[in-house]
Formats: sequence, structure tokens, C-alpha cells
Amino acid sequence: METLEDKQRMGALLDVYGGLLTERQRDFLDLYYNEDLSYGEIAEAESISRQAVHDTIQHGKKALLHFEEHLGLLARNQNTGAAEPAQSDSFDMAKFREEVQSLSAMVNEDIIYDTEPLRRKVKTLRKLAGLE
Repeated sequence: METLEDKQRMGALLDVYGGLLTERQRDFLDLYYNEDLSYGEIAEAESISRQAVHDTIQHGKKALLHFEEHLGLLARNQNTGAAEPAQSDSFDMAKFREEVQSLSAMVNEDIIYDTEPLRRKVKTLRKLAGLE
């Protein structure tokens, strides 16, 4: 059972990395964490099984935790309460968002045979966020 703090953290991770998830994962996680709907309620609204909702949410959660593990944007900003990379004179939010959208498109293509382009894109995001 998830605690309120766990749900709030996942909601914050969704705010930061939601653009990197599939549309279905993003929608289901939003309904579950932000709208506080149960798996059963989401399943009924989508006319799918509760298990399908569970699997989609679990995959989405795993992806969000993976992104945070590698990019660390939420942890970096916990002191300020911001859910985005800290602003600085050298930080370009527009460029960062553009890179996130590009990475999201690569991930959503589902035809990734070579992970090196993804690694380079993550490295670029880390540099833009001042983590490298």
C-alpha cells in the first residue's frame, strides 16, 4: 500500500518526467495519482481489465523511477520545492523541454535497436540540467 508521501512523490515525478512516458502511461498515472481514481475506476472508464490498468501504471512508475535515478531532477530541487530543473543564468528551459520532447519521441517509437542515441540524449539532458 502506498503512503500519501509515496503518491505525492510519484505525482511530482509525473510532473517532471511525464513527457517521457507513453500517452497511455501518462494518462493512467495522472488519473491514479492526481485524480485519485482506483484501478477499478480507471478500468471501467477505459473498458479494459483492472490488470491492464495495474500493469500500465506499474510500467509507468518503473519508468519514472528510472528517469529520476539517471537524471535526478526532482532530488536536485527538493530543497526549493521546484519540480523542474533549477533556474540559473546558464539554464535554458526551452532547450531542456525540446530535448525532453525529442527523447520522448525516441522512446515512444518502440523501435529502439541501438541504445546509444538514448544514452547521448540523457547525457545532453543531464548537462542542460547542470548535473554534469
